[in-house]
Amino acid sequence: MEPFPGTQLPWRCRCLRCGQVNSPRYNDVVNKGSGPCRGVCRSQKIADRLTHDGIKAAATMEQHGWLTLEPYPGAGKPWQCRCAQCAVVKTKRLTHVRNGRGRCTHCAGNTFSAAAAATIMTAADLAPLTPYPGLQLRPWLARCLRCGHLGTPTLASVRLRGHECWACRATPFPTRPSLDEQQAVACMLTHGLAPLDPYPGRTDTPWKSQCTTCDTPSAPVPRALPGHHRGCPVCAQQDISPGEPGDLYLVLHDDLRALGWGVTQAGRRHLHPTRRAWRNLARWRFPAAQDAWAFSRYLKQQIRGNGWPPALRTHTASDPAWAQTASLDQVSGAQAVQIIEEVAGPAF
Repeated sequence: MEPFPGTQLPWRCRCLRCGQVNSPRYNDVVNKGSGPCRGVCRSQKIADRLTHDGIKAAATMEQHGWLTLEPYPGAGKPWQCRCAQCAVVKTKRLTHVRNGRGRCTHCAGNTFSAAAAATIMTAADLAPLTPYPGLQLRPWLARCLRCGHLGTPTLASVRLRGHECWACRATPFPTRPSLDEQQAVACMLTHGLAPLDPYPGRTDTPWKSQCTTCDTPSAPVPRALPGHHRGCPVCAQQDISPGEPGDLYLVLHDDLRALGWGVTQAGRRHLHPTRRAWRNLARWRFPAAQDAWAFSRYLKQQIRGNGWPPALRTHTASDPAWAQTASLDQVSGAQAVQIIEEVAGPAF
């Protein structure tokens, strides 16, 4: 539809199949085989690739050791199946199984019952304060049996490294550049960071992650991470010392119909200023702010696990005050107090 601009520049053309106007590059179409149409034809091509016959899909699952228990839902949708070897029932996706990610975690020894998980924690001198969260890579609120302090280690990190306690010893990221993905994710979660991208394969490579406290995205180098809750630049700016006494607080905002929570210390910055329409609901004091952080993470895990999103909407998405809120239309202040009191005791 226009003169040839060059092999590396967009060239305005009309697709001879669907009639849509696109601007592909000559080099991409001829030398890379990307296809000339990026509109209707490309979408149809992707849809055809993802559409499978139910019988063929079930046969593919059976070849990989899974017996289907319900009709075929689609290539990327959960499909209830039974392992042909150990008879455990799991939810799998055809795309994952076809790409080699559909092995049975129970047969591989990566699935643990609540009793077995608690035994592993106890053997590492950690006493769980809440039921097993169900996944190895999910933070688990526990008390150290050596020093009495609290933490939120993952079962995977405990299996990998043994005793996990911020007060007993420092927990730097392993300096070995060769860790498998599960071990690396467990170490990131121990430092309060949830990975957003697949494991790059090395601990000396930036890894895009999100803070589990304030939801701030960052890309730290894993092996350079210092102590717990210091991997996030926003949380580090709060200037809260983990070893000094700290308070976990709950506040309410009547106008915004919002519940907020956070950790503070005497003379330190408060995420939800009570002089600006926030009113105090409850407060718990701990001998170390790190213990208060553990309960803050636990409260957030319980609230987000029930599907309750943040209530406040601010102009900056990295505002930690926005990340540590919930709507009072979904969870009441009394419910939040009960969640904490069940494991931390009454507020003062």
